[in-house]
Amino acid sequence: MGIETDYVRERVSEAVTKSSSGQNGGRELTFTEKRQLKEDEKVLYTDIHCHVIWGVDDGGETREETEKMLREAAADGIGRIICTPHVTPGVYEFPEETFERHFEYAREYIAREGLGISLYRGAEILYTDHVPRFLREKRVATLAGSSCALIEFSPTDTREHIFDAIQKVSGAGAIPVIAHMERYPAIGKIEQVRELKSRFRALVQINARTLLRKQPLLRRGFMDRLFREGLVDFVATDTHCMPGRETCMTQGMKALEEKYGAEAARRIAEMPEKVLEGMGK
Repeated sequence: MGIETDYVRERVSEAVTKSSSGQNGGRELTFTEKRQLKEDEKVLYTDIHCHVIWGVDDGGETREETEKMLREAAADGIGRIICTPHVTPGVYEFPEETFERHFEYAREYIAREGLGISLYRGAEILYTDHVPRFLREKRVATLAGSSCALIEFSPTDTREHIFDAIQKVSGAGAIPVIAHMERYPAIGKIEQVRELKSRFRALVQINARTLLRKQPLLRRGFMDRLFREGLVDFVATDTHCMPGRETCMTQGMKALEEKYGAEAARRIAEMPEKVLEGMGK
């Protein structure tokens, strides 16, 4: 493991010592603390939404920025990353060769530095009318080769557009994962989320940083119900190399556990493992 990840584990180990000695009131370790101490160091958190590969979108511009993001991910307790560059099928040609070259460099850097992170291919797909065809023809990456497709919309898209898009993605044989769903006012009602999930098997991803930000009253009530009713499937970082978009998985998961309980944190933390096992195949 890298130096940064060892530091994280040392801080949690201190919590174990304090717990056993009664220095922290003898409290039981939280789920997030326990997860950071898993014996299998390769599996801490899995980030299904991350713009860590440079030179292909707005994530990072240089190799050094990718290296920095990878070190920060290791320090943040992340053991697996699905790389999800922005893709706009049928509108902009994605630089596939550049992505592959930089992806392989990132893997080599991880091995060289001993960061203990596994990388997987994916994409954050901005919905266009071409997306269903691209999915059927396997011309756009799904999450780690599973049937799950990470789909992004514009915050100004209407309810009708989003429902129609999700229906078509599902009809193309993919499981739609709605990227940072908290950004779309048009589907900001619990009943709409329930319908998307029940009709089209849609899954919901929320950004970790959202759990750390103060929300307007109505939005806070919506988010509370999403988590309390088990409608959120993934928490991910959506990391970019820019201020305010850094990785914060451990902080976000800790906030999730404090607000909604250990069982909710456990369920969401373990959901990405189903994707990596080939969910939906």
